[in-house]
Amino acid sequence: MARCRSILWLPLLALALGCQPLGPLPGGRLSGQLASAPPADWASTDGETNVQVETRPSDPYSVNVWGAGVGERFYLASGRGEEAVWARHIAADPNVRLRVGDRIYELEAVRVEDEAELERFLQAMRRKYEWEPSAEERERGVVYRLEPR
Repeated sequence: MARCRSILWLPLLALALGCQPLGPLPGGRLSGQLASAPPADWASTDGETNVQVETRPSDPYSVNVWGAGVGERFYLASGRGEEAVWARHIAADPNVRLRVGDRIYELEAVRVEDEAELERFLQAMRRKYEWEPSAEERERGVVYRLEPR
């Protein structure tokens, strides 16, 4: 009987949360105030631990991720490479929406290959999260630079 009560709460929880990602659980279309343009400097996002990225515009899929701003660009990384669902979506369609706080930015994800740019991103992640990628994350991981559309 207790299990049945728990199952009954699931639809109510889903309604309360809307289609937003919750922890490691993905969501759908992100809600928030659509920004007319990205900020000139993403340093203002340093206080936001998690941001949300929405992929696959035809059937929105959103997740909580870590990211860091470096000057006029914002970066996301998948330590699982393109095995992460959201990274596979970006490979198929680079158009994304990024939510930082209550603001949504419509951007294009570009895979970063340049070693110097990757190092700038890693330095920003070390400062913001005190994070160092594992050898496996360095080997398999992908980094995306988000640019205005």
